[in-house]
Amino acid sequence: MTELGIDPSNEAYALRSLIYASFVEAFEYPDAEMLEAVRSGALAVALEQMLAALDPSLADGVQWDALRDAGRSDDDLLAEYTRLFIAGMDGPACSLEEGVHLRTSLDAMEEALRFYKHFGLALPEGRQEQPDHLKTELEFLHYLTFQEAQSVAEGAEVDGLRRAQRDFIERHPGAWVPIVREKLVAAEAMPFFVELARLLERYLDAERRRLCLMVGPVPSTESIGLNS
Repeated sequence: MTELGIDPSNEAYALRSLIYASFVEAFEYPDAEMLEAVRSGALAVALEQMLAALDPSLADGVQWDALRDAGRSDDDLLAEYTRLFIAGMDGPACSLEEGVHLRTSLDAMEEALRFYKHFGLALPEGRQEQPDHLKTELEFLHYLTFQEAQSVAEGAEVDGLRRAQRDFIERHPGAWVPIVREKLVAAEAMPFFVELARLLERYLDAERRRLCLMVGPVPSTESIGLNS
């Protein structure tokens, strides 16, 4: 393993895509299957194994027990998810939509959509999550890293995909996931959600640093170069 987790193997590139997919699932509404994954430790084990395989430092110091704690009853995690992210007494304590935390909702959604459109992607009709929802943004990074893994395996050019990841992380989830983590702490959220946000923040930061090392620093907003 080289500095900042830059492993030249194809497996490492595919692993990054799987990690993003796992974070998407972890931030899903906690149905019975999700509750079982938390209580059984399957979610924590999967994240720990993947992150440690990618870069052991990513798994160091993580409160893995918190990611196994779904509360005393089956309703605890569901009720807390609702309070935090959907509809507390005064609205959600911590929205999972970027526009609530940075810029305006319209600006955040429009810029996210430009990234998606640049890669020929469109959100399906009837999708509940907005373009600037955390799950949508992580799904986009899952897609980009999957394409990166495929391109590496085929010996194709990958710098464009890496620059897109770098810019998107810097402009979007990397910019506001730390705010989410701070708000979860302030809201005295269940340890599961605090530690999940902290772990995602750590992973996004490591990915941003890796990508900057590979394709250079993040350019100014004006030179990102996405078509409007």
